[in-house]
Amino acid sequence: MKRIYSVVLVAMVALALAATPVAADESATCPICSDAATISYAGELTTSEIEGLLLSLNDEYHAWAVYNQVLLDFGDVRPFSRIIKSEERHIAALVGLFDTYGLSVPANPWPGEVSSFASVQEAAQAGVDAEIANAELYDQLFASTDREDIEQVYASLQRASLENHLPAFQRAASRGSVTRQAAGRGRIPPAARARASQ
Repeated sequence: MKRIYSVVLVAMVALALAATPVAADESATCPICSDAATISYAGELTTSEIEGLLLSLNDEYHAWAVYNQVLLDFGDVRPFSRIIKSEERHIAALVGLFDTYGLSVPANPWPGEVSSFASVQEAAQAGVDAEIANAELYDQLFASTDREDIEQVYASLQRASLENHLPAFQRAASRGSVTRQAAGRGRIPPAARARASQ
């Protein structure tokens, strides 16, 4: 039963990621969701819990890479310059769960693998769609575990998507203008960029 649930969960998330408009030529899959992660694991997490954590981390890694690419292409533009910092905190929260349960943390496979957008407004609209898909992903992932600490992280990440990121991207998409950070502010520190890009 758990295996059937896992297959269904992976298929649903693959569809959600595929609906995220990052680029037509990108393979919107979960490259970190391999059987190797579950085969070598000897801890207390179930297969569905491991797969849920991997799907969540992959989604946050992907978002970080897309938003980082926007900053590389267009400079320090809001809301991307602020939301990418939040994505780093999301990744750190998930990595904390991986560490707690002795699960190996895969490197981020997405930097350099996402496409660019024609404009910041187009990127912001893609951000709207991605944050909606992210929130829907967490709706599915809640069913993968009964562990309170994992559920709390999922709830926090979903809330950030719906209450903070989504409205910011909606404003940017409707506004269509570029808002730049003040000089020296909003830049991604090299150490933080290196951690998220691993």
